[in-house]
Amino acid sequence: MKKKVIAMMLTAMMAVSALAGCGSEPAGSSGTGGESGSAEGSAQEGGAAGEVSGGGENFNETGFPIVNEPITLKVMLGIRDSDSLTDPSEMPALQRLEEQTGIHLEWEVIKANDWSTKLNLMFASGEYPDIIITPNTAVDQEEYGVSQKLLIPLNDDLTGKYMPNYTERRAAEDADPCEALIASDGNKYAIGYMVGQYINTPAHYFINQAWLDRLNLETPKNVEELTDVLRAFKEQDANGNGDATDEVPLEMSLDNGFYGVRYMLPMFGVPAGNKWIYIDNEKKVQFAPTQDGFRKCMEWLHTCYEEELTDPEMISQDGPTVETKFKEDKSGFFTAWRLKAMGFDDGVTATCTLYTPGDEGTCMYRSIEKASKGAYITKTNQYVPETLRLLDAMMETEMMYSLYYGEKDAADGTGWEYNEDGKVRTLMMGDIDIKNFLDCNALFFGPGKYIDSVFEWPEQRVEKTQYCQTYDSAGIMQKYSNDYLDMAPLTSEQLQANALVETDINNAVKEKMAAFITEGVTDDSWNAFVSMFDGMKVADYVSVYQSALDTMDLE
Repeated sequence: MKKKVIAMMLTAMMAVSALAGCGSEPAGSSGTGGESGSAEGSAQEGGAAGEVSGGGENFNETGFPIVNEPITLKVMLGIRDSDSLTDPSEMPALQRLEEQTGIHLEWEVIKANDWSTKLNLMFASGEYPDIIITPNTAVDQEEYGVSQKLLIPLNDDLTGKYMPNYTERRAAEDADPCEALIASDGNKYAIGYMVGQYINTPAHYFINQAWLDRLNLETPKNVEELTDVLRAFKEQDANGNGDATDEVPLEMSLDNGFYGVRYMLPMFGVPAGNKWIYIDNEKKVQFAPTQDGFRKCMEWLHTCYEEELTDPEMISQDGPTVETKFKEDKSGFFTAWRLKAMGFDDGVTATCTLYTPGDEGTCMYRSIEKASKGAYITKTNQYVPETLRLLDAMMETEMMYSLYYGEKDAADGTGWEYNEDGKVRTLMMGDIDIKNFLDCNALFFGPGKYIDSVFEWPEQRVEKTQYCQTYDSAGIMQKYSNDYLDMAPLTSEQLQANALVETDINNAVKEKMAAFITEGVTDDSWNAFVSMFDGMKVADYVSVYQSALDTMDLE
């Protein structure tokens, strides 16, 4: 993403704010002139750095400890459902952080399944934590920041003054990855979270090279040749175990993880992402399910299903089930994030290789490496400068890697060490029942250039980057990333309305995809499918994104 894009985005967002009755953000100001929260709920005009609560004689603007006399901050942490963590107060890295900073932390840890309910109840109660940390969960900054002003603006005058690690890493990049955090009023309400890897697409295609070699088959160049290869995988005992019935030529699910239909669509020219819309080469927002390529994909998948080239359980199975099957060396073709360190290393990793589609019109979803929302400060926090310095201390290199991977030179196979070049090398191997570190739930901020300077890329990350470079060189990547849709300056009301439409769309699309794959596609069934969206406000939904996109100078 170019600097010009960022500048134009910021200008457009400020224009939206001005039309809404808020003043534009002046240079050096943290807000838009509207009311924003500070300690004890008082109005904080503009959110300027000098007007936030905290600081004072107990506060040290540089060096450690951050405070001379201890203070306590309450932290609400969202984690993945799959994570099992020890009490954060017992984690060695966090204990060192408290000793270093003089700030005691009280933690409330909430799993993703419970996050939305507990977050909404918390905001409704009027009793807020001081900090919300959310790398793997979400907070609606438009609702709780822009509209309700329960989150304080964390603009560059504040972060630039109190967060040198964060600021320096942003400044080193060609374009500031945190511009993606700007809300519709021109403010940033979140501290960024980022693990830079030079990744340009989420999922890749993989084919079983061992099976191709065993059957003396060439790598297919297009969907037609791929279909013939899948037939050979099914009929000719591709895995060589004497049983010609146990191979699964095409392993996938309907819409789970990186294994679903939406990642097959790019071979048919439809680069759908996490939404069922995408940006075409003319900067127009297109509705994926009604495209001709979508129908062609459904027809191809029906052929595969009818000829038993797909897993017969593909309609109902979830992502973990697919991953379990990958371990059995019975999969011929599939999509995935990468092969190594994905939990199925003992299966397809040894036999499969990257497949690059050669069909004219192939269009892979292009992703942009940008910061996501990692942490927020609520309006009742009485120690904002102290909190920002604490968050920045979490980003100090050794501390950040210890929170993410475990202790330096740990004896249990977790953690990290310095290599011979003085770069961080991770040691974590396999699964751990209960972790004494935060893992990817930690507040990690590592843009690409910073990561390059301090980190020895593990084998699996090098693998992913190489795949991305291969697809880029092949000229099959989308011109304008769908990620711009997530960065579009939409208001809370627009986002809420869109969320309702997206739920209806997603339910309808998944139901009809299942029917198309199992029963086939006719002109009548297709026309009925297309007409179904007329009553779902899809045209208005697309128009909202198009209008927002038109304010952004995409390059």
